[in-house]
This record gives sequence, structure tokens and C-alpha cells, in this order.
Amino acid sequence: MFTSLKKAMYLKFKYVMLISLFFYLLSCERQQVTESEENNLPPDTPVGLEVYTAHDGFVSIDWLPNTESNIKGYNIYRSINDTSRFKLLSFTKDNYYLDINLDYDSTYFYRISALNNKNIESLESNYVSAKPSNLYPPSSPYSIYINARNWNDTISIVLIWNKPPDYDIAFYQIYRDTLDNFLPNQQNYIASTNQNNFSDTKNLKLLKTYFYKIVTVDKGNLKSNPSITVSDKILDLPELISPPNNSNLDSMPIFQFKTVSEPANYKLVIQTNELFGIVSEISFSSNKKNAVISVPVSNLYLEEARKYYWRVFTYTVSQTDPNSFSKLFSFTYNPTY
Repeated sequence: MFTSLKKAMYLKFKYVMLISLFFYLLSCERQQVTESEENNLPPDTPVGLEVYTAHDGFVSIDWLPNTESNIKGYNIYRSINDTSRFKLLSFTKDNYYLDINLDYDSTYFYRISALNNKNIESLESNYVSAKPSNLYPPSSPYSIYINARNWNDTISIVLIWNKPPDYDIAFYQIYRDTLDNFLPNQQNYIASTNQNNFSDTKNLKLLKTYFYKIVTVDKGNLKSNPSITVSDKILDLPELISPPNNSNLDSMPIFQFKTVSEPANYKLVIQTNELFGIVSEISFSSNKKNAVISVPVSNLYLEEARKYYWRVFTYTVSQTDPNSFSKLFSFTYNPTY
């Protein structure tokens, strides 16, 4: 009995001592952090810096995150072609960094330092280096938007595309043909641009379908595969007939116009002034060519003695930007009772 009681008391004493030791160590750690912050000690130098990948004009580096609780982020230092002229390149809160738009033939050296919440900086790490040589051709442009336009006496075909995820793009080559599935070559090359958009105005004709492909070219003159083919044609203008321009109406109007020379989608717009104030929009399609058609407009409310404007738009590939549009006509509603 005495032995059992003595053993129980010993275990209880040991348990209390372990608990006390735990809180003591926790207190020491908190005190150490507090003293470190109060004494303005710098953070530990980051470790584990390495080059993750490097090619085609970019270098990515990463490192192990610091374990201190008061780390604000990391300063990135870079030197080009030597190890003696490091300059601050950037700051990041992450434990990785991507350096882009680099020269293929240069060697880039990197070091990093940690920064705490008081902007106290650690010593700089050892350096790593990489040469982002031109290894792979760039990706093709994608999500190409095309819009043929007959706007204000000017015809054009507008192309807009998403920039590929490459960091060494120099420019884009634009190819055009009148045949689908054509192969880009010098005969159907029309222009180059360093933007991800292009407006073609070169020798275009109405009612002719034009096919386009785009090729990405990098700074080392490597070329992507051609993009998918996109196409559109420029339409002629719809012609408004009724109500005539500058007319006075004593009853609700009947809207008539002459269609264009190809099947198209249309939108008739009625508004209160020349630029905005839309009263009604009616969208529809018609396969009729150069034919006079009437457009019924239901639930149209017009104010007496007020001037209104109307026009007709055509649409082909793009359903947001018109292909062509008519002249703007006006009428005044003066009903007789």
C-alpha cells in the first residue's frame, strides 16, 4: 500500500514538472522573440535558394520560407554577367520569383534577403545563376476575334487575339488568303505587329471572304505554329426606306429597309437623339438579298411632336460589333386625332 501511494505521488510530481518545463520553454521562446523584436535583430538569412527553371528569356527562382513569425517578405537582388554588381530588383511576399523579358545570351545572378515587419533586413543569401537561352518556339495566338467593318465610308477587318504565355515574344506575323486551310507563306503574308491586335485595310473588297492566320515570332526568330483560321466578309450597307429621312408622321411608323447582298443578322435601333437615348432595339435575321423588308415593332411608345432617329446595323461573325450600318434617318411623330 505504501509503495503504491509513493509511486502515485512520484508520477504526479513528474507530471507537474513536465508541465512546468513546457510552460517555461514556451515562456523562453516568447521572451526570445520579444527580445529579438525589441532589440531590432535582423531576420535569419534565407536558405535553399535555387533556380527552378530558366529558358526562353525568363528565370524562376525559389527558396525555403523563413520560420520567424514577423517576416514581411523578401528582397530580390540581381546582377548581370558578373557577381559584383547586385542591385535591388524587386520585393515579394512569396518564396519564389519570376524574372521575365531577359536576354538569351546573358547570365543572371540572384541573391535574396528577408525583411521583417520593422523593415530590418537580413544578410543576403548565397547567389545562384542561370542563362535563359532560347530553347523552344513560342505558342500560337489563341481566342482570335475577327470583325469585318464597313464603317463611315472605310472598310477594314479587325483582328484581336490573346497573347500567348511566353516571355520572349518579339512580334506577330499576319497572313491572309481567300482560301480556307491555306498555308502561311511569303505570298499571303501581309504585315507584322508587336501588338496583339491588327486592322487590315489592304486591298479589301466588299462581299469577299478573307481567311487569316497569325504566327508568333520570338526574339530569337523562332516561330510558333500558325493559329487557327478565322474569317469574315465585309458587307454593303442596308438602305433605309420608310419612314423617310426628316419626315413628319401622323400615325405610327412602319419600318422598311433594303437588305444587304448577303444573308445577315440585323438590328433596328430607334433612339431619341443621334448618339444615344435608345427607345427600342429589334434583332432579327434575314436570308433575303437586296430585298425590301418590313420590320414590325411592337409596344413602341412615341411622344407627340418629338424627333426620333433610326438606323439598321448588320452583323456577321461578331454579335457585339456591327459589320456595317445604314445612314441615320429621323422622323417626327405628330399624330392626328
